[in-house]
Amino acid sequence: MFPVKQDLFVAVIFISLLVIVMGLVVVAAVISYKKKQDAYLHQLKLMKEDYDKQLMWSQIEMQEEAFAHLGQELHDDIGQLLSSTKLLINVTQRSMKEIPDTLQIAENTLSTAIQHLRALSKSFSRQWLDQFSLIDNLKTEVERINSSREIKITFTHELMVLPLQAEPQIILFRIIQEAIQNCIKHARPQVIDISIRVAAQQLILIIADDGSGFDKASMSSKGMGIRNMQHRTNLLGGDIRWEVTTAGGTAVLITLPLE
Repeated sequence: MFPVKQDLFVAVIFISLLVIVMGLVVVAAVISYKKKQDAYLHQLKLMKEDYDKQLMWSQIEMQEEAFAHLGQELHDDIGQLLSSTKLLINVTQRSMKEIPDTLQIAENTLSTAIQHLRALSKSFSRQWLDQFSLIDNLKTEVERINSSREIKITFTHELMVLPLQAEPQIILFRIIQEAIQNCIKHARPQVIDISIRVAAQQLILIIADDGSGFDKASMSSKGMGIRNMQHRTNLLGGDIRWEVTTAGGTAVLITLPLE
């Protein structure tokens, strides 16, 4: 009788150990599967991010090529037409004993238009992009807009040269252009302040205006311009956000990491 109980006891222990081992094997298999699944999902996420980044770079390159073509067309076609018109006005002026004020104003306005067109077409040229300096070209852009006397833009910066390669500077310049155009189009400001500084290994860019501000609830239906600004900022590994200033205007805050 005693040996039977002993055999039963041994069998119970053996079965219990077997169940425990099988349970451990199952748990280990589940953990291994979960790790492999997490690694696969992580790799999939990295591949998607890389694909999105490559796609965005391709889109930007296509846009810059289109800008270069547009700049060439502006210079060769529209620029030549305006120059020919100015030449005709000058010929007419030389044949007149007294030049009317309206004709002189028209000639001066045409000269200003030609200068603006040349500056605009230059900002689209490939050669200009290859040796790009954000600080220098943003100064030129500010001067060009200020010359219209419809809006005042101020630009302050701590550095003469940014610690960025040409391509990131071009992307940042396009973001600023988009922000300025959005501001002029929607907020109708009188003053726009642009500032660039470096702090804690970050490039900090602020574009603030004294316009009518914006409704944060409307940001859910983002326009193409805002989406472009977000995509370009993400491509640079940075962060962009919109805030209401104390004066009721809008401030665009961009931070980019610096290596």
